[in-house]
Amino acid sequence: MLLLAPPLVFLSKVFRPVIWLLNELANLSLRAVGVKPKNEATSAFTFDEVAGIVEQSTREGILADDAGTLANTFEFTSKRVGEVAVPVGAIRALATDCTPHDLQRAVAEYGFSRYVIADASGPVGYVHIKDVLDVPDDAFDSPLPSTSIRSLTSLYEGTELEDALASLRRTSRHLARVVSKTGDTIGVLFLEDVIEVLVGEVHDATARR
Repeated sequence: MLLLAPPLVFLSKVFRPVIWLLNELANLSLRAVGVKPKNEATSAFTFDEVAGIVEQSTREGILADDAGTLANTFEFTSKRVGEVAVPVGAIRALATDCTPHDLQRAVAEYGFSRYVIADASGPVGYVHIKDVLDVPDDAFDSPLPSTSIRSLTSLYEGTELEDALASLRRTSRHLARVVSKTGDTIGVLFLEDVIEVLVGEVHDATARR
């Protein structure tokens, strides 16, 4: 194949003026009928067009997406925070005065490693089981120190999931408070749920199966 490269390069240089002339004549013809010429090399597809091409190619067997990665990517791009967030009423939360012992019982019962801390107004933070591993035995039944409760970043329910993921990564948070247009807390977004939309089901390492 490499032997054909020099002759092809030579031919392209010889016929370049002819190709340019034909291209310009074609562009002039298009402009004459009111069509704006478009350079194929710089043309772009819309998101819906790309999604349609992938869907049709997969259906016809031209493109393999057995794991659903491509389909998940398009779904991820189109989803909003409010569609993925867990509603406040469905969250297994601990009280602000919970103890390391309470956290231990919650882990034993539900198997999750992170728990929302909430008061009467709603979620105020969250705690990870590893935050209490160094708590002395004599303080195991005392309320969690404030330093063990991690703050929640806030995200508007209409935020695109891509932007939400970037925000969680930027703030090094695994959970975020989700607010409505009026500023009311309507749920909590978990990093695991965001990732699941993109790559499929993700299990908390300590979660019950």
